[in-house]
Amino acid sequence: MQLYMFYIGGSAPGANIEVHDVRFVAGASVEACYPALRANWYGTLSGLHLDSYVRVHHVDGYRIELRREAAAQAEKLWFVNFGGYYPNRLAEFHDFTLVVAQSADEAKRVGYERLLTDSVQQHKDDLYDVDNCLNVDLLDGWHVHLVKDDEQQPLVPDWSGYEVIA
Repeated sequence: MQLYMFYIGGSAPGANIEVHDVRFVAGASVEACYPALRANWYGTLSGLHLDSYVRVHHVDGYRIELRREAAAQAEKLWFVNFGGYYPNRLAEFHDFTLVVAQSADEAKRVGYERLLTDSVQQHKDDLYDVDNCLNVDLLDGWHVHLVKDDEQQPLVPDWSGYEVIA
């Protein structure tokens, strides 16, 4: 079983523009994750699409393993989402990353060091322990375990584009 991070988009009732979300799914393959993505999309199902995804196998020198038993270690895998503004741009910009840290405060500090560092009013929008971020329907009883091995994985998409999945 593998951990995937998906950036998905579509429409939602009451929204004037396309909306996006990040979802973590445990699956044997990308395609095996589609039913969970569809089942947990909060917007209009028609037009739900992938914008990008990555199989998450290493973060900050830790190998990611999914196991049935809960992890007992102090380190956790955190999803950190920051917002910021740029002069002469109307929209708020966002960027996110994955961090291995022992606490939310530590993960937030790392976010400040890595994300939108040249923006104005850089701020944390979302911060989740990935185990808690993973909906039970998406996880099917899997838990994130971190194994120190000093390998790195750049957080870049394995694929990006536009693929309708509903």
